[in-house]
Amino acid sequence: MTASHQDAIERLLDHYRRPRYYGELADALTYSGGVPDCGDTLTVYLHVASDGRLTALQFTGQGCSVSLGTASILIERLQGATLADLAALDEVTAIEVVGPDILQARPQCATLAYRVLKAAAQMAMRQS
Repeated sequence: MTASHQDAIERLLDHYRRPRYYGELADALTYSGGVPDCGDTLTVYLHVASDGRLTALQFTGQGCSVSLGTASILIERLQGATLADLAALDEVTAIEVVGPDILQARPQCATLAYRVLKAAAQMAMRQS
């Protein structure tokens, strides 16, 4: 294992054990998704200002260290972002967050948060 791969694993496990921005938000737009093959689920909660900026972003869920750790890292990174930022998420961002080895080994789990956030952004844009 390279140092960068080990660092990615340690960061992921830290976020899994102590997730940031975890918990429900009252009166929030919510969107849920999951990985049917393994049962991981994720719900994101968004408060969106009229200009499309996220004033609050949190999540809840259950699943493996990859899906929940990635959700915590990503949601921490996206604090103060816009709906357009969420809609623009792609696999390149996934690689930056978890590293190519983890993404390749567990692609559905590593991209769950991205898929849920993109879908939530699209839903919010349609509603505004």
